[in-house]
Amino acid sequence: MTAIVGVLNSRAFTIAADSAVTVTGNNGKKVYNRSNKIFTLSKFHPVGIAIYNSADFLGIPLETAIKLYRQKLKEESFGTIEEYKNDFLVFLRSLVPGVSNEVKRDNFYGFCGNTYHPLISSLMVKINQFDQQGLDAAAIDIQYDQFVNEAITEQRTIIDGYNTSNYIQKTYDEFLASHQTQLTEIANYIQGKIVESLPTYVLKQASIDALHDLFYQMINVEWIFEAFSGLVFFGFGESEMYPATCQVLVGALICDVLRIREGDSTKIIPGQVNSNIIPYAQADVTETVLTGVDPNYKYTMKKSIEKSFSDVATGVGPLLADPGQQEAVRNFINGIGNELIQELNDYQFSAITGPLLDILAHMGKEDMAELAESLVNITSIKRKFTSSDSSDESVGGPVDVAVVTKGDGFIWIKRKHYFEMQNNIGFSEKYLKL
Repeated sequence: MTAIVGVLNSRAFTIAADSAVTVTGNNGKKVYNRSNKIFTLSKFHPVGIAIYNSADFLGIPLETAIKLYRQKLKEESFGTIEEYKNDFLVFLRSLVPGVSNEVKRDNFYGFCGNTYHPLISSLMVKINQFDQQGLDAAAIDIQYDQFVNEAITEQRTIIDGYNTSNYIQKTYDEFLASHQTQLTEIANYIQGKIVESLPTYVLKQASIDALHDLFYQMINVEWIFEAFSGLVFFGFGESEMYPATCQVLVGALICDVLRIREGDSTKIIPGQVNSNIIPYAQADVTETVLTGVDPNYKYTMKKSIEKSFSDVATGVGPLLADPGQQEAVRNFINGIGNELIQELNDYQFSAITGPLLDILAHMGKEDMAELAESLVNITSIKRKFTSSDSSDESVGGPVDVAVVTKGDGFIWIKRKHYFEMQNNIGFSEKYLKL
């Protein structure tokens, strides 16, 4: 995991990132504190990129991909940060044909595993609670078919509850043709788990078709639930007087098409948006500073208020004889609860968030950089002292800090190196050579 914080006003965009990277293996998790997460996206123009979550793109280190993109970009520039983002995503897609079949296979398994692993868990609970005594083999087989279909239906209900997008515009038949081998292996894996309880069981074709349809419906779930790489683009396009930033989540590869969720841009618009603080990845501590309230506590408080007023409304209603009055009273009480929540939100902004953003609008570059770095450090401290497991200290190590301005470009305030610059003069000499 990662803590990255962007701080921007009309003068500059400042960004700070920790250096922790969590590696998960067969023996558990290990945290290393020397990872690079902030990079220049161009050698010549005021634009940068930061990465979080997975540091690899289909087996390719994102650091390598970024530096290859810089070589391709050379001195070319774009009018907006959005255009830099779009061009970089075109470059990422161009790397897909070179990805090995083994990586593509594992990537697809990881994507589907978010559904078929809980499906198997649910299925095993049903099977283990099933009393087979007194039933013949045919009856048991029929009951197992029902368990399988119930488990699939449970997962389908979950998938159907999510918003959808248009990430992968492929037909069902194209999906099957592209991933037939992996889909067959997944079905065989599920059957293998069932066979541990019933050696004669064979997964029926209708159930296999339902599984395939379940996985097909997953490909356009808007939420990027699978392992993903987070990309943050920031700086100034050629036509932008004020800084801008946008986020992208790069998810699984389905039918050789990437699931990519693009977030909205954040821009400084004097008179409308004069400043902002944007936490990426682990955002709870930054949001606490920005709002004065821990986001988890705020969410719990909001839900508690809504439930309490709803319970009161439900309890008072039946005391009234007139059904019309019952409904009016319920709406009135629930409305009071909503007004209370809104009043608390208004106070939070007027007394805490608003004044902070007003001060930030007039901050100089140095103070903005210090603020961004401090927010990352506070996140690191919280992780260190609120977790009993050192492997959960997912924010830490040296903090890299950069400032991007329209005039001076991309400037490092703090930066770690894995080598001494004075011992590598050739690196400096060749950096700007194309």
